[in-house]
Amino acid sequence: MFRDETATMGLPMRMVVLTIVGMAGLAAMIMFIGDINLVPKSMHADITGIDNSTTSSVLHVNNGTKNVTISVIDVDGGPVVGATVVFYGLNTSASGITNSNGNALVNINTSSFSVPGEGYLKLSAKASGFVDYKNDFALKVVDS
Repeated sequence: MFRDETATMGLPMRMVVLTIVGMAGLAAMIMFIGDINLVPKSMHADITGIDNSTTSSVLHVNNGTKNVTISVIDVDGGPVVGATVVFYGLNTSASGITNSNGNALVNINTSSFSVPGEGYLKLSAKASGFVDYKNDFALKVVDS
């Protein structure tokens, strides 16, 4: 019944070739997937100074425009370049973008605050490839 064996003569070679081609394709897909950053990295933002002073972290109402410096770093301690940082709350908002060192300078007008006694400005930082950062008590504001 199965006397013609010519069809089976090339079968082992075909299986070997198809296995090699399939493995090469699978290796290429794994390499492509490995290059994609599927999980965003974490980042952290810190206020490093107000008007070139590193000792104060409090703003006073009606005290002019203050220059607040923010440093944004990733989990490895490297700078996050191009992150948008925003202070908001107490009827005001101000923003900046980090430079190549991960620092941003944000100008905050203290005359626009609406605060009875004391309150806090919130800080958010957003950058492509990173989890958004948010601090609801970033900067204390007091009515002098």
